[in-house]
Amino acid sequence: MQESVCRQIVTVKMKQGLHLRPISEIVRIARDYSCDFKISNGDQSGNAKEVYDLLELRALPETQLVLEANGDDASKMMEEIVQFFESGYKKFEELTDLPE
Repeated sequence: MQESVCRQIVTVKMKQGLHLRPISEIVRIARDYSCDFKISNGDQSGNAKEVYDLLELRALPETQLVLEANGDDASKMMEEIVQFFESGYKKFEELTDLPE
């Protein structure tokens, strides 16, 4: 099977930025795949299968992140991660929004 390389830019849409709950979900998704996966915020990048690496990115709301995956299942994993960034955040917003 031919190894594929995928690159995608996503925007952090959460009011609180990329914090521990969504980072944990990204790591959980990424660890289901064998490909290498990193996320970059400017000059800072980290292994997307490691919580502490992603916390170091300090991705605030509206931050654009570069996702890069390399391996046999890279395109499938990238599709799932991009979908998470585009629509999966809602459940985290619901958990963190407090009634006024």
